[in-house]
Amino acid sequence: MAAVRLSAMAVVVALLWVFGGTPAATAVDDPGLATFYEQTLSWEPCGKDLQNGAQGAGASPPPGFRERLECARLEVPRDYAHPTRSTMQVQLIRLKATGPGERLGSLVINPGGPGASGVNYLIDSGSAFARLGQRYDIVSFDPRGTGHTEPISCGSKLTTGGDDSLAAKEKRINEACGRYSGGLLRWVGTPDVARDMDVLRAAVHDDKLNYLGFSYGTKLGAVYAHEFPDKVGRMVLDSVEDPTKNTWQTALAQARGFQQALDDFAADCLRTADCPLGTDKSRAQEQLRTWYQQLSERPMKVKGETVDETTYVYALREALYSRSDWPALRQALAQLRRGDAAGILRLSESGGGSATRTVPAPRVGQDELPPQDQLALRAIACRDTSERYDADDYPRAERELTNASPLFGPDIAPLMLDCYDWPVAGDDSSREVAAPGAPPLLLVATTNDPATPYEGAFNMARELGNSSVVLTFHGEGHAAYTTQDPCVQRHVDDFLLNGVLPKAQTSCG
Repeated sequence: MAAVRLSAMAVVVALLWVFGGTPAATAVDDPGLATFYEQTLSWEPCGKDLQNGAQGAGASPPPGFRERLECARLEVPRDYAHPTRSTMQVQLIRLKATGPGERLGSLVINPGGPGASGVNYLIDSGSAFARLGQRYDIVSFDPRGTGHTEPISCGSKLTTGGDDSLAAKEKRINEACGRYSGGLLRWVGTPDVARDMDVLRAAVHDDKLNYLGFSYGTKLGAVYAHEFPDKVGRMVLDSVEDPTKNTWQTALAQARGFQQALDDFAADCLRTADCPLGTDKSRAQEQLRTWYQQLSERPMKVKGETVDETTYVYALREALYSRSDWPALRQALAQLRRGDAAGILRLSESGGGSATRTVPAPRVGQDELPPQDQLALRAIACRDTSERYDADDYPRAERELTNASPLFGPDIAPLMLDCYDWPVAGDDSSREVAAPGAPPLLLVATTNDPATPYEGAFNMARELGNSSVVLTFHGEGHAAYTTQDPCVQRHVDDFLLNGVLPKAQTSCG
């Protein structure tokens, strides 16, 4: 896009900056950024192309819900070091506050991923925030490289070569991403998205950012607090990523976390009269591994779709994100025992548009590319780390991860090659979250969260260094607020609506 031209208002702001003053909502340290901080958003009803992109995965919205949605585009610099060279348009969506009660401003929501569409999430799940939406405009957005904000593209098909190893395929994917999106890949990291959120804060006329982030969204919120501690308002981080762990350590923690969640599911299943896993713990684990082996050797067909061991593991993983999905998993496994894989296929497809997911969908064919949200996840994750593992590292990764979980480890291991020969260098600064100048945040942690293990919230609180409070939810699954647990919702809502933090060591469940 063309370089940004300074408006008359922006010139005034720039002069104010030169002579030592800025309007409260701008807080810019570069006069070249003034035009972005002073822009006016043009909110309009969301077009059908945006609304049709959502999955309809959330609860049925109340009548008139979708008609209330408004969309706009936020102009931001592609490169904040050179803000007037080139810009990009961030897709926004909002639900205006309904009342009753005094409006508190905007509450920005990020659903996680990375790579998840905040626009789709609000369309699908916005009604879950109805109480908060009485006094806040609920706002979300598609981060750089995702959804409707310059989505990462890596072409349509991979070129095939003589080497059909996993490492060679990952390298071909990454080379294709470089060819098609090379000019974008440097600018999709979390620190740049955090800066976009500060421009968003100013564009909605808030002096402070009020924020609710899930999963990867907790990392984004923490990086924002690090970069803009004096602009943090009421911030909640739910299902907290651990800033003290690198990619390898995170993969091992997730393998252990999903294995523990599967063990908990199996124990719960064994307490029912019709559990398809048998009658005791050892037989249950043996049966789960047997199905994996059988589907590896003899994949099944369901309406033309192949259900193999990868589909099976992904179905298990999807169901373990929420305890409410355990009955569906029990039913799907009962079907599988009868030779019908339809339930497994349904569960494996249930997370296609879901937010908060932290690991990709099943691996695709040799000449196929992952779906767009998974390419965005890869691009953001690879920009956020300098770690680059290759074919020589893979045997050790597979061995350690399989030891951590015989079922989930082999499925997670290929992710270690996602950044193999990635076209741009990584940036480790997104692990810097110290924010002693920010007000305390509310961190929400589930004791048996498979994707972001419980202890990560306490490590995050320590790294923030600002007396942030951890609210413990004794339960299963990922994203505690959306479980509708009344205790969790009461504490989160009380903080966001009234500014009241729970006392240290408060727990729910």
